[in-house]
Amino acid sequence: PFAMEPCCGYSQISLRLQNTVHEVKVISGHAVKNWIATHKSNQKTDLNDATALAKLALYDHDLQPIRVKNVEECRIASVQAIRIQLRTQATKSLVCFKSLCQCWGIVIRRGSLNTKKMAEAVAAVEKLLGAEVASSLMILRDAYKFTMKQINALDKLLDALVEANEQARTMKTVLGIGTQTAARLAVTTGDIKRFPMPRIYVAYFGFAPRNIITGLPGTPSPSKRNVSRRGVRVARSIIIQAAATIYMLYCKDMLPECQLRRWLHEQIKRGKPYGKIIVSLAANLLRMVWALLTYGEKFDSHKAGVPRSVLAAMEK
Repeated sequence: PFAMEPCCGYSQISLRLQNTVHEVKVISGHAVKNWIATHKSNQKTDLNDATALAKLALYDHDLQPIRVKNVEECRIASVQAIRIQLRTQATKSLVCFKSLCQCWGIVIRRGSLNTKKMAEAVAAVEKLLGAEVASSLMILRDAYKFTMKQINALDKLLDALVEANEQARTMKTVLGIGTQTAARLAVTTGDIKRFPMPRIYVAYFGFAPRNIITGLPGTPSPSKRNVSRRGVRVARSIIIQAAATIYMLYCKDMLPECQLRRWLHEQIKRGKPYGKIIVSLAANLLRMVWALLTYGEKFDSHKAGVPRSVLAAMEK
């Protein structure tokens, strides 16, 4: 067997080794670091790293190796990573343009993304700015405009990849989950059979409470603690955004009458803080995704959030 720590190309390396009938275990760097701290007095060297990988791969049967992504998932992840990078560049260009305009007293409405009005605002005070500054601002505006066109092209490519992936296509049917969320969930989830229960799936994304049980009096119950925040940070962030979208639909009275709407109404009525509502809602979305992928059913907003035992009793 081969053992390795995750790197940029670990999935492709692992797939090539698996194609040559080799067993591959990708072991978390945290596990390697903890083994070295325990057995090698925290002396991290290449030899100790190799020893830790070999020991963990051969003798630690409880260790969960990192899943190797298939080619289709790598394609989705690559396109989405490029989109995130371009989105960052576009945001920085826009912020820089607006801040420079503000320095010269050019008023651009907050939240405005109209590049034509940006050009008109610069042209209106071109005499004050001078040809050099005005040209520089227009270059920055054109860079933002061109980047946004590239992002729109990437959105179409990513949407095609999501539609070609059966699992991602199913996730996209869930209320509040769009192309970006479905793409990230599909890449992170892999085979849904890895998660025998929905709570394990929710915990995998870091939405389960951290358990610190010492037996001492005064220890808070798990329900009163913060979530663990384990797993992929980007995936968790995107799911939070999906939950916030549903909450916004509820506040605008655009959410259809369903169990999810009644649940939100009850949480707000109890005075639950906004942040806790969003986290709980994100966990509910993950449970819905798990149910759809596990039982092979289509999403129904009237059934979403209703326990299966209650649905079975209703059918009888």
